[in-house]
Amino acid sequence: MMGKVWVYGLFWSVLALCQVPLASGDTIRLVADPWCPYNCKPESERVGFMVEIAKRVFQAAGYQVEYHQRPWVRALQETRDGEFHGVIGATRLEAPDFIFPDLAQGQMANAFWTLAESPWQYQDARSLEGQHLAVIAGYSYGDIIENMLQDEQHRLYITELHGVSPLRNGLMMLERGRIQVLLEDEHVMRYQLRRSGQSDKFKRVGYVPTEADAARVYIAFSPAFTASSGYARLLSDGIARLRASGELAQILADYGVSDWR
Repeated sequence: MMGKVWVYGLFWSVLALCQVPLASGDTIRLVADPWCPYNCKPESERVGFMVEIAKRVFQAAGYQVEYHQRPWVRALQETRDGEFHGVIGATRLEAPDFIFPDLAQGQMANAFWTLAESPWQYQDARSLEGQHLAVIAGYSYGDIIENMLQDEQHRLYITELHGVSPLRNGLMMLERGRIQVLLEDEHVMRYQLRRSGQSDKFKRVGYVPTEADAARVYIAFSPAFTASSGYARLLSDGIARLRASGELAQILADYGVSDWR
């Protein structure tokens, strides 16, 4: 009985803590897996344009911003549980229970990548049959890929990449012939290839068909905090101001990215 009382008491104490709105001057803790140029290493000079947007908006409102990295599936779960206030780079499909700003903080362009000498080109879903494909665990790639992941026959040809360096691992697998096709956002892939000097080793061979709404990415906030709705509104208003003032274009230019609107 004592154990049950303690557990119930702990549950309600944690719930009450999570439901206390944070005040100006508090710290907003954000998390994501490495997805540069959207979000890069926390200790680097350029932390990623979505992180810079968040810092510019929230610091102007009197908040401090912390940015941490975790594997993507873990980042989502820990944010859902209230260990972090927001996750960077989410789509509405990946985290439907999260609180989203009205305006996006980025837009992805998922593409198929192969070795430079590969003759394969993406045509349609049928062209993927028999191709050993790698995707990052927990990411949303649209209906075509989701349907393949649910199909037992196609599922045998798909590798899900985990950990804090899934793209680097995927490129190694591609180079060693363990997979034939890698799925990754174009901005992320080109940024990685430029930095590693591997632009001549790999090529884009088609885009994943995705509607514009599904391609937009956000800093999405935890359902565990009542303050999340306020953070989302503050971020929407803030990015609108950054866009109107020209500051958003300046931030994006540092990463070789154009405004998605």
